[in-house]
Amino acid sequence: MRTVLIILAVLMSGCATVKPPITEYRVVSESFKVDKISEGCRDKSLKVAQAFSSSSLMSLSMDYMESDNRVFSYSQSKWQESPNNLITSQLLKNIREAEIFSSVETSKSRSKSSLILETNIEEFMQFFSKDMKTSYAYVVITLALIDSKTNSVIATKTFNSKVDAKTLDAEGGVEALNGALSKTVSQNIEWLNGVCK
Repeated sequence: MRTVLIILAVLMSGCATVKPPITEYRVVSESFKVDKISEGCRDKSLKVAQAFSSSSLMSLSMDYMESDNRVFSYSQSKWQESPNNLITSQLLKNIREAEIFSSVETSKSRSKSSLILETNIEEFMQFFSKDMKTSYAYVVITLALIDSKTNSVIATKTFNSKVDAKTLDAEGGVEALNGALSKTVSQNIEWLNGVCK
């Protein structure tokens, strides 16, 4: 009987599968300061609206695209927070640090603001070449600055950035997306500062 129990225990343990741990990633753009702050918006408040994006950028799934437009997800990697939320918070943080406006608030704030910044994330993904030997990150973001009193668009512009990945995996993709987002955010800040002249 004891021998039978041992054999059963060995057989059962062989059927058990151990799932490898899932690595979580997040993007953190570099801080950016403008050389000369325009005076045009120093007395205006800004509310940063939650970014618009596709549903795929609202999930924790880390997707990548092959050259034939097939989208796959990394099975052992995911975002710590959805790209939509991450990009919105990074943009908010950097605009605050740039000190272009008198105050910068989130869309959830009850305070009234002079201006509203709408963000549309059009692309935020890692792409692979057809032979799978190279990879790059591509970020495309459109901003619209809106007068909150009249709901009219003051200015709008699309920004994009492409950064090659150093390694052909999720970690290399995240590093490249960090670089691409940092470049795009710096362009966003410069544009906002220019609009305020």
